[in-house]
Amino acid sequence: MPNPYQCKQMSTPDRKDHIRVKRRNQTFFIPTAPSDSFAYIKEEICKALGGDDDSIDVKAMRLYVDNKSEGGDADAGKETKKEIPDAALLSDHDVKNDDIIILEMDES
Repeated sequence: MPNPYQCKQMSTPDRKDHIRVKRRNQTFFIPTAPSDSFAYIKEEICKALGGDDDSIDVKAMRLYVDNKSEGGDADAGKETKKEIPDAALLSDHDVKNDDIIILEMDES
C-alpha cells in the first residue's frame, strides 16, 4: 500500500539546491539551480499551490530576498526587503542553497 503522506520528489539532476519560499504560515521548498530566473520560481510556486497558469496570477506575486543589513551603522540587524524582477537570476542576487525568499501576493 503506498504511503499517502509521502512527498513527491521534485528534484531534477541539474537542480541540486533548493530555496525556501515563505508566505504567511507557509513554506515551499523549491529545487533550484543558480541559473534559474525568478519567473521560473513563480511558476514552481504556482505548482506547489496546486494551481495552473489560469487559477493563480503570477503578476500578483512579488518576491523579495530575505536580507538582514550588516555593519556597524544604526540599521545593523534590521530586516530589509528588496523586490526581485522576474527576469533576474538567482545568481544575480547571490541566492544560494537553503536561502529564504519572501512571497507576497496581491489579494484580489
